[in-house]
Amino acid sequence: MKDNVSSKTGTKVIVGYLLIVMVMLAGLFILYRNLVAFSDSRVKNEAHRELLIVGNTLSRLYEIESEQNLFTAENASAYFRKYDSIVPQIAKGLDSLKMMSEDSLRINKLDSIILLVNQKREILEKAATLLDSMRTAPEVRTIIESSYVPPALNREISRYLTNRNLNPSLDQKSDTSVVKGERKGFIERVRNVFVASEDSTLVIEKQSVVTANQFKVMVDTLINKIRTSEQLDLKRYKQFELEFLRQLEVASVTNRILTARIDGLLKSVEQEEIAKSIRLVMDRQKAISSSQQTLLIVSTLAVLIALLFGLLFLIDLSKSRRYRRELEQSHKRISDLLAAREKLMLTISHDIKAPMSSIMGYVELIEEEDDPVKKGRFLYNMKHSGEHVLRLVSTLLDYHRIESGRWQLKESRFDLHSLTEETVESFRPLAMQKELIYTVENRIPEKSYRLGDFYVIRQIMGNLLSNAIKYTMHGEISVVMQEEIREHSDWFIFTVSDTGEGIKETDQEVIFREFHQLETHAEKSEPTEGSGLGLAITKGFVDVLGGEIELISEIGKGSTFIIGLPLKNHIASQDNMTDVPPSDTQVKQSVLVVDDDIVQLTMISEMLQKLGMDCTTERVPEKVISHLRERSFNIIFIDIQMPHTNGFTMLEKVKAALQDEEIPLIALTAQTEISDADFRDAGFSGFLGKPFTLNELRETIFTYLPGIDDILRKAESHTSNNHTGVSSLIDFVKDDAVVSKAILQSFIDETRNNLDDLKGYFEKNDDHAASKLSHKMLPLYRMMRNTVVVFLLQRLEKEKNLSKQEKEELLELLKESVVQASVMVEKLSVD
Repeated sequence: MKDNVSSKTGTKVIVGYLLIVMVMLAGLFILYRNLVAFSDSRVKNEAHRELLIVGNTLSRLYEIESEQNLFTAENASAYFRKYDSIVPQIAKGLDSLKMMSEDSLRINKLDSIILLVNQKREILEKAATLLDSMRTAPEVRTIIESSYVPPALNREISRYLTNRNLNPSLDQKSDTSVVKGERKGFIERVRNVFVASEDSTLVIEKQSVVTANQFKVMVDTLINKIRTSEQLDLKRYKQFELEFLRQLEVASVTNRILTARIDGLLKSVEQEEIAKSIRLVMDRQKAISSSQQTLLIVSTLAVLIALLFGLLFLIDLSKSRRYRRELEQSHKRISDLLAAREKLMLTISHDIKAPMSSIMGYVELIEEEDDPVKKGRFLYNMKHSGEHVLRLVSTLLDYHRIESGRWQLKESRFDLHSLTEETVESFRPLAMQKELIYTVENRIPEKSYRLGDFYVIRQIMGNLLSNAIKYTMHGEISVVMQEEIREHSDWFIFTVSDTGEGIKETDQEVIFREFHQLETHAEKSEPTEGSGLGLAITKGFVDVLGGEIELISEIGKGSTFIIGLPLKNHIASQDNMTDVPPSDTQVKQSVLVVDDDIVQLTMISEMLQKLGMDCTTERVPEKVISHLRERSFNIIFIDIQMPHTNGFTMLEKVKAALQDEEIPLIALTAQTEISDADFRDAGFSGFLGKPFTLNELRETIFTYLPGIDDILRKAESHTSNNHTGVSSLIDFVKDDAVVSKAILQSFIDETRNNLDDLKGYFEKNDDHAASKLSHKMLPLYRMMRNTVVVFLLQRLEKEKNLSKQEKEELLELLKESVVQASVMVEKLSVD
């Protein structure tokens, strides 16, 4: 067992470690999967690269736009070189974004940005051309504020020309009229620079007359022409400037569009990045939460596994300790058991050897004795010794059945008052022999009929009373019998108290064990008789009946045993309790017995005849059906083990022959392995175990034939009262007339002397002497089976006071037995 426990413990250790490792591996695998899932869900590096590319592209565009603000004709070539160096970088970045993007809408946006950048290039080229044209156009230094040359200028030019004396002073005439225009404001004059207006000089008529002022006129005309040319140049310059401004405005709008497109692209990328970041945070939180949960589960499982196997280890350790303790206890118990069984064997050997020696001695005495009365006493003692051996064997069988769990209760109807009264009173002589005070208080009403196993109840009471008398050397034994209502059912309470030595607390724990006997310290050093099974069987019987047993003991003061047994009421049975003498039809109950053993058949037949029943026996199973067809039976006994068939097969045939007739079918068996439930399941009404006594047979018939018990009792009593009991004294020598007459004559003489003595004791009220005489007379009348005389003598033996009528009845019955014996003597003398 130790190796087995160690092997199991090692296996549990290995299994525990393997489970923990498996749980850890499973946890690591789940964590790995969570990390992989989290890695897959992370924002890729390209997202950050997109932001970088968009930012770089935006900065390049901002750089172009800032350079554009300084765009002039002089630095146009440098600007375009800068522009052409930046645009490829922008295009490269946009191409990279297109390659990274999977969104068609974003790709369209990127394409539009490239188109806008190229369009801006074209617009800036046009603006550069305009600037170049403006640079190569006539330079206008002044702004014409009116449509005429100022008079101061004209006079200066005139003086200049006069001093130069370029023309002679001739008078010239002209029909030309000059209309003086209205004076205009500055804004109107600026507008007229860019918008053509009609000439304010109107030629009405041309003449060929040259006056002295002709040269001045020519100068004026020259100046006006110059002014007109300058006005045209200024107008053209203004047109270039407006076109240039318009182109710059278009470039600015394009820049704004480009900026808005790129800004929108950047914002979309940022929003996506933010969404991805949020998703990443959520995935990270989810992964962390899942990992924490996994770690928690794994840790919990690991702890639980550790606790479980720790508990298993503790259990194994506890089992190992318990096994060791049980082994030690078992070893001690086996040692005690062997010692107790050794005592038992010695006791049993003595208990069997002593009565068997007594029987053999009485056999020798009978062979040599001629006195019939003495022979009768010898036979009675032989019977008593045989009963003692049978009780011992029955005790051992009862213990074996209880221990093996095969004890089956046999419920029957009985008078609880009579059973307890007879059982308790039967121990009074033993108490009187030891000069003990024996008090009995029977609180159970008369004719209290109950259902139960009266044999078991009698055994329980007998064992307790026997022990009480055995272990009480002086003092008193008190017996109380009563009934109580517990849980809506009747309980029989049996209490036995003694003033013996008492029982130690250590012995109280083991007193109900088998083969255990208490050590006595009595004044008399006589050995205590018994097998050591009495209380063990008592406890087993109490448990079988579902009752309870209690022990109260104190050293030096005595012990008290209290037994509680649940019983069933038998209400209907009281209706059958009548005092009407039985008629022949009432007594003659028909019984069929089927058995292959001729000895058993003979014995059962004699027993049934003693009970006043008509018995039919059959050894051949095949003839049973014919008996059933010829007559009817009240009860049938069937042996279950016969040579050519078994009782179960016979049962089916009998039931088929009986059809619907309800007849008790009782199984006869010597097997103890088959329970009452097995027989009932097979179809039997009950069973009677071999060997059995006349009382057991009678009680079985009482159980399955309600109402016949009183009839049989009265039949037995009637048979006894009809003076048939005396013949039992000479049954064994009935063929020898001489010996029979001698026995009967000895009985007559002895009984007459006893009658005279008994009358004197009654007159003197000497109960003690009457008790001794009754004890002497009882064996013969028990042999005669005179139940009335035996009952009255037993009461006298127990020193119970008989009424005057009972005394007269006893004396009359004794006289009738003398008369019956005398008649038989005369008949034998005649024969």
